[in-house]
Amino acid sequence: MLDKGIFARKLIHFFTGIVIFSLTYFTDKNTLLWLILGGSLFAFITYPIKKFHFLHKTTYNSFGTLFYPLGILSAYVVLYNFHFNYFRIALLLLVVSDTAANLTGNIIHKNIYFRITNEKKSLFGLTAFALTAWIILYLFLPEALFGNFFYVIFLILASINFEAISFRGSDNLSIPLGMALIFSSGNFSSGNNFSYLAFVIIVMAAGCYLLYKWKFLTRYGSLIAYLLGVYLFGILGFYWAIPVIFFFASSVLFTKLNALTNKKPSVISQSRNSWQVFANSMAAVVFSAIYLISKDSFFVFLFSASVAAVTADTWASEIGPVFNRKCFSLASFKTGRAGISGGISVAGTLAALAGSFSIAILSYYIFFNDLNFRIILLITLSGFFASFVDSILGAFFEPVLLDKKYFRKKILNSKESITPNDLVNILGSLSASLFFILMW
Repeated sequence: MLDKGIFARKLIHFFTGIVIFSLTYFTDKNTLLWLILGGSLFAFITYPIKKFHFLHKTTYNSFGTLFYPLGILSAYVVLYNFHFNYFRIALLLLVVSDTAANLTGNIIHKNIYFRITNEKKSLFGLTAFALTAWIILYLFLPEALFGNFFYVIFLILASINFEAISFRGSDNLSIPLGMALIFSSGNFSSGNNFSYLAFVIIVMAAGCYLLYKWKFLTRYGSLIAYLLGVYLFGILGFYWAIPVIFFFASSVLFTKLNALTNKKPSVISQSRNSWQVFANSMAAVVFSAIYLISKDSFFVFLFSASVAAVTADTWASEIGPVFNRKCFSLASFKTGRAGISGGISVAGTLAALAGSFSIAILSYYIFFNDLNFRIILLITLSGFFASFVDSILGAFFEPVLLDKKYFRKKILNSKESITPNDLVNILGSLSASLFFILMW
């Protein structure tokens, strides 16, 4: 059964949203903006006041009553210059569809529950969300756009994502703002790619779920991989995803080879958490995003160099111990067992060079359909040198962080926590761009 406090909060949100929806027919845009702004300020001012806890506080740790006015306000501002119907859709998806999902999700009989984040979701709830979303789009989306089947499917899938991937009530922000950003992002009538976008969302969701079930990724690791995949395939395009897929597939292969050769526990050697996925992709995401804004091909080179760096480091770490039982420690300047942090070996060094070159030649060819060996060499050397930066940081910086109480406590309490090695990987991949710029 739904908790009384949560139910009361849902009713307040529902009727507040209906009032705002009604006002879109009786007030002008400026007046409504001031009313929404005033309501948002009221919510933030009264949130810490005990007398208003009946409006804000629930039995679980949620900031939904803060996300709610912020979501409506931000959606309204983004869609201010658009037809009112687009704001009405974003608002009703939050007010009606999200409420329907929440209420329907509490049906116990034959319901299927699952978790994407810490919040429990249900099959009945998402079904109710999708059905009400379809009705809302049917009523308010322009007829020409509603006639585009794949555009409607894409909007429903996107809104379900904004609802399902939430924490502490953040769907009150992600649903209206996310839909507003989609509506404002381009020409609605050019819907030729929406079938592809819908396909990407479905395939990436299924693929990342399997990676989680097969224990290649943790639950949050699979979530970050899903978001990364939708960004690479859906927003950037297939070419951008190929180097990342090559890195990930080869890493999984060589990690498993290392585990089999050195008889490591398979789960520990395979399961990558959210911070590991993020650390290996952060620099690439940053440079690709800058390219989207600037359209400067130089950032394609920096993107390729960052992927080359993490590939070189992973190949060195996983292939080196397969062929060399000993390595040279940069920390102690002595030989030690292969695979230690900050260690280098002949096989690992050659593997790093091979991994960086593989990404360099693959990336340049798929982006430019040509082979420029000067730039390929620069990308190769940038990734290769960055792998040494990673080893140096692993030898001197990582042990210092491991001694910190914060990291010891985090690592002990959660398998999803950031580790010093993740910080080392982030800095190592970023250093590849610095090497490329210096050599360029």
